[in-house]
Order: sequence, then structure tokens, then C-alpha cells
Amino acid sequence: MRLDDALRQPRALGVASGEGRVRAVVENIAPCVDDGRFAVKCIAGDHFVVEADCFADGHDVIAVQLLWRAEGEAWNEESMAPLGNDRWRAAFTVPAVGRFEYTVKAWVDGFLTWRHDFERRVDEADLRLAARSGAELALAAAGRAGGDAGARLADWATQLQNAAAAAVDVATLRTLALDEDLARLAMRWPDDRFACVHPRPLPLVADRERARFSTWYEFFPRSASQEPGRHGTFADCAAMLPYVADMGFDVVYFPPIHPIGRVNR
Repeated sequence: MRLDDALRQPRALGVASGEGRVRAVVENIAPCVDDGRFAVKCIAGDHFVVEADCFADGHDVIAVQLLWRAEGEAWNEESMAPLGNDRWRAAFTVPAVGRFEYTVKAWVDGFLTWRHDFERRVDEADLRLAARSGAELALAAAGRAGGDAGARLADWATQLQNAAAAAVDVATLRTLALDEDLARLAMRWPDDRFACVHPRPLPLVADRERARFSTWYEFFPRSASQEPGRHGTFADCAAMLPYVADMGFDVVYFPPIHPIGRVNR
């Protein structure tokens, strides 16, 4: 589901929507300024780190993604890693100067839950039954993926079905079911129909490197003259640049310059 569509559908807003199948909760996204009223500031090229509290009822495994984009562009996705105590983290590199926005999406993931439970099973009958369930999940992921990826996942589903029914040893069945490469492939097309997306994308403003410095020297050009009775000029300011540099400043700032009126001159 595209985030724009998710944000338009009440069920994507989690528990408050009344849709009982939306079981994940997303809270306490950081950084955040005044609940998103004001933009977080950064510098283009920064490694921007985002954290959030994400959890669900029960013991099923959840998946969490950080979504970010330049304003008006398509959304990018970054998988978030658990930090413990329901806290998750991910990061992205801010590509350029401009305005961006980001949010967090979480859902109860059936495939990850199946894989987590399969790793802990030891009884042969349980393993064969679980392998059939895994085959159904792999086949569903194949339908979402399509193309070459879908063909690989469909073939995996067939192998799981055959291995569960045939008299292959448990070690072989376990190796097939817990294949890392195929698991990563399946997780690229998750079943996120009942995902919870934080309802308000948070604003981010990326500025130039120079904006990081607070030691700016403010010039008032008319006061820069070295001759009494004469207004200063930009040339006078330029002559003072070595003096400013010697004090440790590397940024100069000119306030708005307006014509001088004739009254009370």
C-alpha cells in the first residue's frame, strides 16, 4: 500500500480507527518538534536517525519501517531495527538541501511470526505441519512480488509442500524452511494490509553546511567607514575582512539594507 493511500484510509491510523485487524501501535517518534508543528533542522548529507515506540498485542512479530521523502516525491523505505523495550531505530542520509518529511509504519507480520516459531519447533510432526503453513505464506508473497522474484518464491513454496509430505529428514526440512536468502526475498513483499502508519508525517528542513555555524559576523555597511562623516560602502566592508577572519569568523552576514529617508536624517 502506498503511504498516500494509507493516510487516506481510517484503518491505517491504528486502534483509533476501530479496525480491529490493525494491531500495531506507533508512538513517540523522535526527533520531533512540538508534535510536528515545527520542522526538525539538519544539514544536507547528515545521517538522520529516527526512533519510535512500536508494539502490538500478543506474541506475534512486528515489522517496522521508516518512510521518508523529499516533499512531493515518492516515499523511500528503511527497515527499522529493534533496540529493546519496544523502541525501534533507522536512519537515512539526507541527500540535498530542501524540505523533507518522514513517518513510521508498523504491522504484525505473519511471515516473520511463522519463521520465529519454526526456529523453536523440535517435534517432527509440528515441523511438517508448520512447513505447510510456510508454503502458503511463501505462495502469497509470490503473488505480491510477481516476475522472477515471484517465480523463486513460488518454487520455494512447492519445495516446502513436497518436503513436508515426503520422508525427508528433519535437518533437511529445517534448512529449507529457514533459508536466509529466500526469507529476505519474501520480506521484500510483506502483507502490510493492516499496517499502522503514524497519521502525521513530520517535517524536516535540510540546510547548507554553513548553517551549522553560529559564529557569524554581522556587518552594518554604513558603519564600516574609517572616515568620520562618510557612510561606509561594500568596499569598506571588504577591506575589513582580514580583521574579521583574524577574530575567528568565517561567515559574514549583511542585514537588510534600506534607503535612508529625508525626515530626521
